[in-house]
Amino acid sequence: MDADVVLARTPQGAAALEKHDHDLPRALRHALILIDGRSTVAKLEQRGSMIPDFPAALRDLVARGLVAPVGHAVPAAANGGRSLASSLVTIAETVLGDKSGKVARRLAESGQTREELAAAVDACYKLIRLTIDEARAEEFRKAAKDLLSRAG
Repeated sequence: MDADVVLARTPQGAAALEKHDHDLPRALRHALILIDGRSTVAKLEQRGSMIPDFPAALRDLVARGLVAPVGHAVPAAANGGRSLASSLVTIAETVLGDKSGKVARRLAESGQTREELAAAVDACYKLIRLTIDEARAEEFRKAAKDLLSRAG
């Protein structure tokens, strides 16, 4: 995930904290508590160092639609009216930051079926590995596959 991105709770994330959502694993709940809408991912990772696999928890919170980058749309997983493609674009923007342009465009133009989106995720994974970074490619693929598996 891009270290300079600032994450904020979505309305769904705030509701999950307020109602003490029991479907939320402990590590995710603790990570969600740390999200303040002002801290960068790098700062959050410092604060969350005591939480096991904190970067994965942040990715999972984004994929579930409980947090989103400041200034970006809420992911579709938590925003029933939005498409999976727009959720995948949000994940790409979160993971890749200012390097997400080509990947976001490819995802937005990929189609709307799960099969088309899965094929686009695989193509974007390869693009990210070749042009950006292998670690970010893996991070993107994991978050995207998690979202697609939860969506249906």
